[in-house]
Amino acid sequence: MSNVHQFTSKDLILETACDWISAIDRGLSKDEKEQFTLWMMQSNAHQDALYELAHLWDEISVLNELSHLFPHRNSKQPKKRWLASTSIAASLFAALMVCSYLLINLENGYSQQLAKVNYTKIYKTKVGEQATYALPDGTIVQLNTNSLLEVAYSKGRRQLLLNRGEGRFNVAKDASRPFSVMAGNKSFTALGTVFNVQRNTSSDLELVVTEGKVMITDPSVAVDASDFKAYQLADKNAEKIRQINANIVTSGEKAVIEKSITKPITQLSIDDVERDLAWQNGMLVFNGEPLSDALNEVSRYTSTRFKLSTEELASIKVAGVFKAGDVTGLLESLYTNFSISHERQGKHTVTLTLTQNTKS
Repeated sequence: MSNVHQFTSKDLILETACDWISAIDRGLSKDEKEQFTLWMMQSNAHQDALYELAHLWDEISVLNELSHLFPHRNSKQPKKRWLASTSIAASLFAALMVCSYLLINLENGYSQQLAKVNYTKIYKTKVGEQATYALPDGTIVQLNTNSLLEVAYSKGRRQLLLNRGEGRFNVAKDASRPFSVMAGNKSFTALGTVFNVQRNTSSDLELVVTEGKVMITDPSVAVDASDFKAYQLADKNAEKIRQINANIVTSGEKAVIEKSITKPITQLSIDDVERDLAWQNGMLVFNGEPLSDALNEVSRYTSTRFKLSTEELASIKVAGVFKAGDVTGLLESLYTNFSISHERQGKHTVTLTLTQNTKS
């Protein structure tokens, strides 16, 4: 596995930069320009790699396009070269070969064929928006509110980076290209699976598996095709699993990661699964959660922010089914069932007040 690197490794950045150079050379669509700008803004390493490859390839048309897209960036060859390290000379050579192949063959009508081998794209949703996407291999991804997902497929692996938000992944089977989602400080590898990953912060994550099983590892652990079958057949206590300090989560189970530490895996009831994944049907389900926690969940789907007038309000237990993003319906329910009134302060702030004694 030593020849397989994590998602943000330099060889993958170079490969993605090559894809963008070939795309710029043929002309970017409006959507592609937006995706390209997002990719460039994610990291200085992305910018440095693309500019230096453009210089090495002497792609004047690409450099001209970059000067229009990023007018404040100095397009002259930097004195400190990002690709100068001899340790990545092989990656650079491979990247240039890929660029050459792309630039030559795109003109000859092989772009559709190449797309089956290399695929990179960014998917995102706005606050309150949910969307479903079909990836080239047949995998179905459903993104929840305010999510950002980066997809990178190559011949040997399918790697995704959940920068923020939450996603459900119905993974197409392909043992020759293991499927992994990286979020925060963990990587989730599908072992024949439908699963849901929620990223709350960089170190707080939740995984719910509804079909098959998922292996949780550190991002530095890469899974290639030669190891995939063994991991797929291994049980939770297998030596191969212990060697890489991994956790196996099976159908109907949930893993919670707090501060990068995986807590004991829990078995979920059918009701628990339906509640955790109700967002996939545009709903939120609460079953005795403190009001403060419920409001934090509601806030993921709207620009409205809630203030509690007293600490007593925070601990009131709430239950019910609500449409995601329906602030008006929530406020009406709070008043009817808990005598909690509200006052709007400006466009995006609501203050909640307990109008009479209420048993929690």
